[in-house]
Amino acid sequence: MSVDIRELGQAIRSARMRRGITQEALAEMLDITPIHLKNIEGSRRKPSVPLLFQMMEILDFSVDALVFQTRQDPVIHTGGLTEAEAEAVARLVDVMRRRNLRPADPERSYKEELE
Repeated sequence: MSVDIRELGQAIRSARMRRGITQEALAEMLDITPIHLKNIEGSRRKPSVPLLFQMMEILDFSVDALVFQTRQDPVIHTGGLTEAEAEAVARLVDVMRRRNLRPADPERSYKEELE
């Protein structure tokens, strides 16, 4: 499990810009120099783990996609389930994925979407 430092720097920069925060302002919030932040965003330095967690909290972003790049879909182990139960789980997962791709309709239930 290895993180590409370029992708990490780009992710931090993108998250900072989405929040409309300047490098100077973020550096002040993190109690680091603007040059240090510039080097992290420019992929010349890696942030320490505590600093990375602080950035994630302030910028409201996650590095999961960078760390777990090879995982396309989560694995669901259905051993011990009947074939009908496994199919029901698969349908529920499909419904949940669709809901994550569009706003949920509060008037529709999961049961209606499974039909």
